[in-house]
Amino acid sequence: MNTPTGFTQRLGAELARLEEERAGHAAEERLGQERNGRNGAPVTARRRGLARPGVRRTLLVGLAAGAVAATVVATSDGPGATPRPPRPMTVAQVLDAAATAAAKEPERKPGPHQWVYTDQVVCTKGCEHSLSWQRYDGASNARYGPATSTGEPSVLVSDAPRSTRPSKIGDRPRETREALSRLPADPRKLLARISTDRFYALEADPYAAIVHSIGHQSLPELPDATTPGSQFARILFILQNEPGIPPRTTAALYRALALVPGVRLVDTPARDAAGRPGLTLAFDRQDSLPGPVRLFLFLDPDTYAYLGSRTERPGRNAVALSSARVASGIVDHPGQVPGGPAPDPSRITREE
Repeated sequence: MNTPTGFTQRLGAELARLEEERAGHAAEERLGQERNGRNGAPVTARRRGLARPGVRRTLLVGLAAGAVAATVVATSDGPGATPRPPRPMTVAQVLDAAATAAAKEPERKPGPHQWVYTDQVVCTKGCEHSLSWQRYDGASNARYGPATSTGEPSVLVSDAPRSTRPSKIGDRPRETREALSRLPADPRKLLARISTDRFYALEADPYAAIVHSIGHQSLPELPDATTPGSQFARILFILQNEPGIPPRTTAALYRALALVPGVRLVDTPARDAAGRPGLTLAFDRQDSLPGPVRLFLFLDPDTYAYLGSRTERPGRNAVALSSARVASGIVDHPGQVPGGPAPDPSRITREE
């Protein structure tokens, strides 16, 4: 996959700074060796010391256009060495690693009558655990909850509602997946496409959410995503609403996110709505209505897979909404979990 020029320049600048740090570490090592030599300790012994278990190395990896760049930060309890904490990864490195990992994932496409299962946690004032199923052809939906007739916990299956409004990402799994599959693999072209396509705009932009919330069935022409904040919001919206994004497209989305100026890596530890620690990317959006918001994207620290998101609206009427995808997969029946048996028919309730 070709890496866009802007991404390469950004990653190159960061790696140049890391190279300067490596040169500084090398100078310190040479100084330590000279001191050891003056104190009667042979240099060869110092070199052997670097191979002992007491030496920790943190590898900071940046991948761009198939190239691998690494910086090693070493700490030792030996004389002449200054312990240093590992330097965190940069935004460009995190997103490039996420893209590389996503591209290696196998592609799983459901059959027309199979179901897409999602297990998620959503938090506003409190947190709720939600299990849901969507039939891949979009004909039916299912959720776990109390049956209307008995009040007993059940898998509630219903026909997908018909709507006169334009469809959006996540409405129907097959339509969503086909649209995502058609997105360009080049991240710059992908960013341009999702910035102007209404399929990705509905409810992704705060303006669209306000228009939709007051009952418009025929939405006005929505504004294109012309600002970094609206572009970050659209990519986040795609990741939030579709668990089955094709791997090639997921990789391109992460690389496109690296092109958005203003994305930052949160230094302090953060957890998603399910309480899981993760790599956290943030964007302070000033162009939204009715006021500024802060958006967060959580990634798994080991696999770089999407974990969840959070939106904060600070101020007098502060609002926070967070969600975490705990699990997802493809199953044959509503009420089934990946790898599990078909559910007991007595626990399935058909709702009109």
